[in-house]
Amino acid sequence: MPPRSAEHLRKLSIANKGQIPWIKGRKQTSYHIIKRIQSRIRNGTDSKNTAPRGEKHYLYIKDRTLLKDDSKDRGGQLHREWSHNVKNRDGWKCRISNKECSGRLEAHHILGWIAHPELRYEVNNGITLCHFHHPRKRNDEIRLLTYFSNLITKAN
Repeated sequence: MPPRSAEHLRKLSIANKGQIPWIKGRKQTSYHIIKRIQSRIRNGTDSKNTAPRGEKHYLYIKDRTLLKDDSKDRGGQLHREWSHNVKNRDGWKCRISNKECSGRLEAHHILGWIAHPELRYEVNNGITLCHFHHPRKRNDEIRLLTYFSNLITKAN
C-alpha cells in the first residue's frame, strides 16, 4: 500500500473530526461490537432503530382475539389452553400413575385429532399422561381407547 499524501491525511482528519479513535492497537471483540451498537441505539443514531412499531407497523392487528383462530394448528393458542385445562383437571399428574411413570406430562386426545375435529378442544376428550405411558403408535391408541375413557368417567 503506497504512503498516503498530506492532502489525503488532511481529508481523513476533517472527516473524523470529533470521533474518538477506535481502540488503538487492540483486537476488536464481540463485546466491543455489542457495546458500540447499544450506544448507537441509546443515542438514536442506529438506522435499524427507525422501523415502524406498534400501530404503525403494517402487520399490526388491533383486535388480538383474531389471533386465537388456530383451529387447524396443534401448536397454537387454543391447543395450549386445552392442554393446560386437561392437566389442571388431572392435577398435573399422570392418570395411570404407577412406579413406571417418568418424563414430562403430555395432554393426550382420547378420540383422535384428525378423526374428531369437533372434539379437539373438549377437556373431557383429553387425558394427562407421562411420556412413558403416552401411546407411541396408532394401534396402541386404539387398544387403550376404552381404558382412557373409563379413567376419565371415573374422575368425573
